[in-house]
Amino acid sequence: MWNSDGTMTQRRDRNHRMLFMDSDAIEGLFANIEKLIGMPIDKMIIESKKRATKDYISKLLRGSKGFLARLVGIERVVRKVMEQGRVMGYGDINVRIFNWKDSYVECEITNPYSIRLFSGDLKGATEAIRKVTGTVTYEEVEPGRFVIYNYVAPFAPELEERLLPHPMKRKPGDIKHELCKACDVPKDLAEFGWDIEKGIIRHQETGTRMAIFGPVGIQVIFDELENELGENIPDTIVKAQQMYTVSGVNMCWRGSSREELRRWLAVQGLGNLVSLERTSKGFSARIENPAVPAVIVGSAAGFYEAFTGKSVSADWKLSEDGDLDFEVVTVD
Repeated sequence: MWNSDGTMTQRRDRNHRMLFMDSDAIEGLFANIEKLIGMPIDKMIIESKKRATKDYISKLLRGSKGFLARLVGIERVVRKVMEQGRVMGYGDINVRIFNWKDSYVECEITNPYSIRLFSGDLKGATEAIRKVTGTVTYEEVEPGRFVIYNYVAPFAPELEERLLPHPMKRKPGDIKHELCKACDVPKDLAEFGWDIEKGIIRHQETGTRMAIFGPVGIQVIFDELENELGENIPDTIVKAQQMYTVSGVNMCWRGSSREELRRWLAVQGLGNLVSLERTSKGFSARIENPAVPAVIVGSAAGFYEAFTGKSVSADWKLSEDGDLDFEVVTVD
């Protein structure tokens, strides 16, 4: 569901937010964060994404739904999850080995939207379904093709105990999407092509790859980084996203008018742009119901830097009720 408040949610769970975003940007962001902090964050990405996926799958399998899932067969449930991953742009996914006796899964994926995020997805789904803990590893067997091994082994309890981000109460909005009468989704999505066999979604004009995923799985990674490395991490994330955006401005920030930007943010599920004002050196903005605010600010700063050809800085804050206010200015 694309809602009037700038959010994108699951039809059967209107509290479960989703995003429709440039998936290459996510890996680019992670790479830039690692460059800025000088250390790999693979383990943190996988474990954090696992927690979000495990929480989601566990809720799906509560009560009678869980009983029915076990009645029809866990393998069928897992394969259904994998099929859904293709529709959501996660890549060409195939389960090679099921060994439920030993709680072992071996999965092959070609052209994943993010090998680290998908590894977390697989680990979280397995732990939720089997009610076990485990360890996941992966290897690239040829360019773009990975094998993921998910098996029972010691894990990181210090990450498991952390709480997921608490969702903010959403503010109402007045965004009106022009919906397709056949499929009931915004007509803007007609610009994209779905290759279900390969599990890839692309913007047909620019080739930008997109995927559908939850913001909680991304935000929890950012929160873990801040817990581990300190309060400067949010600004580091903004800088990392700014670096990625400058390196290749994508079609997600197209359009020159406030309404065009507002609509496109809403199509991605990033929030409701309620204010956009020019300033002497740049612009200021307010977004209600923002998702992954550091990514929004970094993208806006990167776009403006690419547009002006000048160095820029961004100042931002989240209000108590969740609004994102930020200003982007050129630096002399």
